[in-house]
Amino acid sequence: MPKPPDLVVDRAEQDRQHPIVVIGAGPIGLAAAANLVERNLPFLILESGDRIAASMADWGHVRLFTPWSFLIDPACQRLLESAGEWNSPSLEDVPFAKELVGRYLDRIAALDSIAPQIRLQHKVIVVARDGHDRMK
Repeated sequence: MPKPPDLVVDRAEQDRQHPIVVIGAGPIGLAAAANLVERNLPFLILESGDRIAASMADWGHVRLFTPWSFLIDPACQRLLESAGEWNSPSLEDVPFAKELVGRYLDRIAALDSIAPQIRLQHKVIVVARDGHDRMK
């Protein structure tokens, strides 16, 4: 038996009422933001550091273990290309952390579609379901 109309939950409408919060403005957080931009979904990025990719910036002298081909998110690349901000590195090269930050992450974070959504020095201390505390 179908539910009465006043009890039917429109999942898409319910999702629009809840903000999308991305925790961290590192490579994964900025890739998530780029994918949200492409889907035209509103979001907010909370970064605990005083800059994007703050942790990586601290160890910028370290060469990463993976080549550019594994580090570049397709949505990020499309946004950078459409903004005229992308000059692709050699995909087989393995960058230092400072190269990933300066050549790629800083540019993504500076995009008009992403920069206004970033909140620096905002440390997330807990994530919970509405109406539930950590003991439930």
